[in-house]
Amino acid sequence: MRLRSKILFLILLITPLARSLAQDNPEPLKRHISIQMDSTTVESFLEKLVADNELFFSYNPDLLPPGKRNFSVIDLSLGKVLADLLPDSLYKVSLIDHQLIITRVEPKPFKFSGRVVEKDGKTPVPYASVTIEETYIGTMSNREGYFDLTIPANFRHGNIVVGSLGYKQKIISQKEIENNLLIRLESESFSLREILVKPADPLAILREYRENIEKNYTIDPQLMVTFYRETARQDGNYVGVWEAVMEILKPPYNENYAERVRFIKGRKADLNRKPKEIFLKVQGGPLGINSLDVVKNPETFLDPEYQYLYKYRFEQPEMINGRITWIIRFDRLAETDFPCFNGRIWIDADSYALVGAEYSYDKKSLKINGQSFIQKEPFGFDTRPETVEYAVHYRLLNEKWQFYAAHSDIVFRVKQKRKFKTEYRNVTDVLVTQQFPFPKKARFGPDGIFHEKDIFSEKIGPYDKTFWGNYNVIKPDEDLSKAIRESAIKD
Repeated sequence: MRLRSKILFLILLITPLARSLAQDNPEPLKRHISIQMDSTTVESFLEKLVADNELFFSYNPDLLPPGKRNFSVIDLSLGKVLADLLPDSLYKVSLIDHQLIITRVEPKPFKFSGRVVEKDGKTPVPYASVTIEETYIGTMSNREGYFDLTIPANFRHGNIVVGSLGYKQKIISQKEIENNLLIRLESESFSLREILVKPADPLAILREYRENIEKNYTIDPQLMVTFYRETARQDGNYVGVWEAVMEILKPPYNENYAERVRFIKGRKADLNRKPKEIFLKVQGGPLGINSLDVVKNPETFLDPEYQYLYKYRFEQPEMINGRITWIIRFDRLAETDFPCFNGRIWIDADSYALVGAEYSYDKKSLKINGQSFIQKEPFGFDTRPETVEYAVHYRLLNEKWQFYAAHSDIVFRVKQKRKFKTEYRNVTDVLVTQQFPFPKKARFGPDGIFHEKDIFSEKIGPYDKTFWGNYNVIKPDEDLSKAIRESAIKD
């Protein structure tokens, strides 16, 4: 028996961070090509370029020029061909390693800031989703409830949808939006008498969930633009923050292919660092956090092969966006001597879709499986994991549930001179801020692809306040913002 774990591996090193890697190689745009096609679409033309020239493109097909045309290209550079086909007044072609990313040049977007709070107007609602209605474009509030949202010009008049577990969803027209908008959410509850049929067996609900995966989740590959943040703290003080915009190629849920993650742009800040201090590095961070999609990568508490390890029971149901949602609590069986989780999963009562999960290793599992978290540690040091917590959330759009956000929180102690003294905490978040179907014949990678053994902090450049441009990101918490400001003053 083998536990199919998706652990984020931790590395302890006594060395400063490496400098960012080499700059992009522009060679693909200089390559000369020849191609002849009559009465065809721009998408078909790009597909032909990909097939014949070992090129790699990433684009939303809905944004390409419409209609059909004739193409006659004889020994011209790819850069020239793309410039004629996609004029820079309307399109932008970016080169990430050898991947050509095509985006539409949009008018200046509308940006606003706000805060999501409870009905009292004071208590923050953390991790609330803030999206443009009927789109995947959006962001999430931070722990204090604050958020920034960038709205593309073509969605300037769309409504804003704000929601969170246990609260009534709120829809706001953009006419109501002002800077520093305070959005109040009301708690959502219901009487048990409203439930006509109460399930008696949690395992029956889990069987229904597995049997309905193809109906509830997309069977088309999706290209997701995500925001990734990783922070590290030593004894409560921030020692580093690493952020990036990444692309995820999410395979169909009915196919056994792994997600692929590509780095687009990122920044980092080393905070309160001292020479030769012990420092935490996370191996495969973006790849690991995306593997927390437990629908795509089932953990033991969802896998029928391992269900005997757990006891399941119902908790009080909740209303999520007006839909009754079952909550199933799971814990290890007392006699089980095997690494297990405890936590809760949310199952939509109408569709049997899994819409969220929160789970952690219990103390026994940390003792059994604790060393698997550590890939390498300095000579003379020993580590002990204290807590390992994960969360994943999905959202519903066009009758399909989609991976939306994931979170990990790992705390461990380092032993020096025979005592476990120093505490380290690594928190990682990923949020899908945009999504569209992956073109049928587009190719993803291999350059820029993030691998399990890659160190994320070595792939990015220095911190820059204006770095993100028009990307949607998660607003930093105030304590993180303060640490960054203080570090900038010291520098």
